[in-house]
Amino acid sequence: MTTRTIDIVKGLGKFDPQEFASALSAAEMTLGGEALRWLVGKEVKLTTSGDVYGRKWDTERYESVIDAMLEREYYKNLIYQAVKEGCTSVRDICKKVGLELKKVSYLLADLEKTNQIEFKCMEDRKPVFAAL
Repeated sequence: MTTRTIDIVKGLGKFDPQEFASALSAAEMTLGGEALRWLVGKEVKLTTSGDVYGRKWDTERYESVIDAMLEREYYKNLIYQAVKEGCTSVRDICKKVGLELKKVSYLLADLEKTNQIEFKCMEDRKPVFAAL
């Protein structure tokens, strides 16, 4: 590490683990998820032997698929954590997780399909969600 890097880290101040509890929990859920295990388990076969059609995937392409999946799963898990912590409206969730409304709505729909989150009711013409 360079002195500059150390100075930057020191300038950030004391680390408060509570501030990152949701992000850490979402990351742990993502890394322990079935989707990642499945993709990692298929990597060698797909990049050496090929898929069911005999097409070999180059490693860079395969890693980009894993990266996209990890990002999507992480944000789904972060949204789930936000709802568990009491963010029930789409706008509150957006503020908590730092994503745009359209992306949060899309991921909420996916979480509903997998029975992780449910639509509870409408309050002031806004949907309210709850974690299952």
